[in-house]
Amino acid sequence: MKQTSLAARYARALAEVVQEKAALEATTEHLDRFSQLYGDSKELRDFLRNPAYPLPARKKGLATLSKRLRVPAHAARLLEILLERGRIELLPELAKEFRKIEEKMLGRVAVELTTARQLDPAMEKSMMASLEKFTGKKVRLTQVVDPTVLGGARTRIGSVVYDGTLATRLAKLKLLLIGEH
Repeated sequence: MKQTSLAARYARALAEVVQEKAALEATTEHLDRFSQLYGDSKELRDFLRNPAYPLPARKKGLATLSKRLRVPAHAARLLEILLERGRIELLPELAKEFRKIEEKMLGRVAVELTTARQLDPAMEKSMMASLEKFTGKKVRLTQVVDPTVLGGARTRIGSVVYDGTLATRLAKLKLLLIGEH
């Protein structure tokens, strides 16, 4: 079974337990934070995945970390189940799948906006309003700064990319003027 589909099954099971809006949002944030910590810390990954450490010691370490990060009980229990079943490596994919479920349940859409420089708060608010009007949903905006775009913006909504960057326009103009040589 593919990792993504297995992670999606765990995410759906967790979503069935968590129905309230505030709890969904909190669970998503905690899973994202724990997943990032897991991805960033080689020591944590090695500790949790290494069978040389006894399972009770790994469970105790996971419980301590979950408590310190204030992970909700239902999410902490899921992490423990993943550890017990030797599937803790699914955590990053599970966090992504749970975020997708949360967005769907709350009528939100994830949008990645790439610009040459950080938008000021007024421009970000204006962009959010435009994107919400365009999608018809609440937007969870992630801004990426990439100086190579030169100007304009590239927007990714799901798997669809709208590229209005200056770099792309210049590349198209170059092709038009000199061809593919």
